[in-house]
Amino acid sequence: MYSDDLLVQELLALLKAYNVRHIVIAPGSRHYPITKSLEHDRDFTLYSVVDERSAGFFALGLIQAIGAPVATLCTSGTASINFGSAVVEAYYQKLPLCVLTPDRLPELLGQMEDQMFPQTTMFQDFTKYVALLKPVLGPLDKWFVNRVLNEALDALTTNGGGPVQINIPILNPAEKDFATAELPKSRVIRRHRHVPSPPDWAAIGQRLRGKRVQVLWGQSPPPTPALQAAFDAFAQAFDVLTLADHLSNLDHASRVRLPLLYLHLPAARASEMRPDIVITVFGNIVFQDNVNALFRGSAVEHWRIGEDGDVSDPFRRLSDVFEMSPEEFFREAAEAVSSASPQQRYRQAAMTLVERLPEFPPDLYGETAAIGRFLASLSLNCVLHIANSAPMRMVQFFDIDRSVLVLANRGINGIDGSMSAAVGYAAASERLNFLVLGDLAFFYDMNSLWIRHRPENLRILVLNNDGGAIMHSSWGSSPQVGKHVSAAHHTSVRGWVESLGIRYLSATDFAELDAALVDFTDDNAAEAMVLEVFTEKTSDIVQMKAFYEQISDDLLGATFKKRFKMLMKQRLEQMGLLDAAKRILR
Repeated sequence: MYSDDLLVQELLALLKAYNVRHIVIAPGSRHYPITKSLEHDRDFTLYSVVDERSAGFFALGLIQAIGAPVATLCTSGTASINFGSAVVEAYYQKLPLCVLTPDRLPELLGQMEDQMFPQTTMFQDFTKYVALLKPVLGPLDKWFVNRVLNEALDALTTNGGGPVQINIPILNPAEKDFATAELPKSRVIRRHRHVPSPPDWAAIGQRLRGKRVQVLWGQSPPPTPALQAAFDAFAQAFDVLTLADHLSNLDHASRVRLPLLYLHLPAARASEMRPDIVITVFGNIVFQDNVNALFRGSAVEHWRIGEDGDVSDPFRRLSDVFEMSPEEFFREAAEAVSSASPQQRYRQAAMTLVERLPEFPPDLYGETAAIGRFLASLSLNCVLHIANSAPMRMVQFFDIDRSVLVLANRGINGIDGSMSAAVGYAAASERLNFLVLGDLAFFYDMNSLWIRHRPENLRILVLNNDGGAIMHSSWGSSPQVGKHVSAAHHTSVRGWVESLGIRYLSATDFAELDAALVDFTDDNAAEAMVLEVFTEKTSDIVQMKAFYEQISDDLLGATFKKRFKMLMKQRLEQMGLLDAAKRILR
């Protein structure tokens, strides 16, 4: 029988899946749950070598003889470092040596624990991958262990191959039970690359045929003509629906308008919205959490396409990694099937739903409506920079002309540096550049306006609601929250802006906003400008959250606006914001 330890079960199941069937074992006790489980399984061939130094080189000889990866296994402590010479030799010969090093729990390091030292750094310069596993105590642990083992075992033969180390913390090996009859069917993440042989495109095309395929197109520059043509062919060959926020800079017939709102449609729609296969390309997306919610409780497969070949598994459903450019994948997959176009039932159903999405009430004053009016007056062929946090999500409520290039610091999703990046881009650009950001993001990066290379083709829209609205609304409205969480303030950017000789505009209502936007978006004005729009932060976030919640079947129509305003009024009254509540019903 196998060990009941889920970590041991996952390890053995994936060793089998990656054809690591020969194991050289040096004596000891820390690896007892692994060794006893290996002895139970006839698919493994086991060798006993007492000296770890000899065991490592013995394994290298096996690799050269059988032409397949071989693992070594020892106890914890200095036994593991004795594999060092063989690991170095394997690294320079590019031999797939899998070094399994049992360990004690990391919490015990430096606590006078027997046979324990930092085992994960000893081979780091001579391995293709170092994996630090953890005990499996819940679903998140199991997903983590599975993903890391897939990455480590794949690295044995990736890009020429070489040794990897898998460090395995085991608590009380003698107390493990052995009552498990079968190993689990663990997820194997398949990698497709051109070396040593090209992918089986016919098989890939067959897997896509007849399936509901959702492409998540992340942050990227506008597609090249070659990429556009390849994606056109792919979208014609399969039933493809594309979800892409404004940072994708993608204009395509398969793309859903306002995907953030589409993903907030009620749970009753989930079955028809959910794909069979989701394909991710390029960078981050604004609505990742919403996609994750859509996939919950389903068997969606995730295919990742990228030249880096990284195992990026945000939905915990990764099944295939295609180590190639999106252009190559789309072209080859499309060419692998007949030219007959499938019925686009999945795409058509989504487009029908999107047609019923409501617009944000344009007469409800706040930062969301201000963004909407600004975007409606935006110049064609300009560049739009968007800071992270609330502005990034609110921009997704509105359409943007496809002639506009959209940029942001979305790699890590921090508010810092958004204005500096916009200043730098505008300094090297002949196009008109606009930046939308909140007050804290402005103050955080205000020295960027002091850069001596500040361009005249930059216009900055500052949404000032006296603090970080999202943080404030998430944790209540006590003075402590305002001081330490949302950084509440009553400061205007005007003094700093005017001291630098930059033209300053402001607005506190729609009349002032509309008047200011005439100058702010004027293509012929050859000067930098800052437009500061003042709103109320609690009202702003209540508006945004209520808008999400009210996107449901019974409100997709003429009653939406009226009932949305009533909900807003009730929530603001509950918060004691009576003046704001009165303005809602004007």
